[in-house]
Amino acid sequence: MEVISKSTAMRDEKIKFQIYQEEKVPYYIIAYPDDLRAKVYKLVDGKYDKQGDLTHEVFQFDDIECSASVDFDNIFKRFRK
Repeated sequence: MEVISKSTAMRDEKIKFQIYQEEKVPYYIIAYPDDLRAKVYKLVDGKYDKQGDLTHEVFQFDDIECSASVDFDNIFKRFRK
């Protein structure tokens, strides 16, 4: 997971995205705390496929060795006013 800031946006959205895809990292999450959302990408046939823009949802990682979930509502609630 990468947390985007103005100073890291280009590196995280372009460079790291490409590197992680080439290295076959199963998931890549880019969190935008200023927008209170996250983009979740899943590696499908060697390319990242966007799974969604999440704000209040729970994302379940069922197809990895150790099942896990991320509750984006809980993560972003500290930033909501």
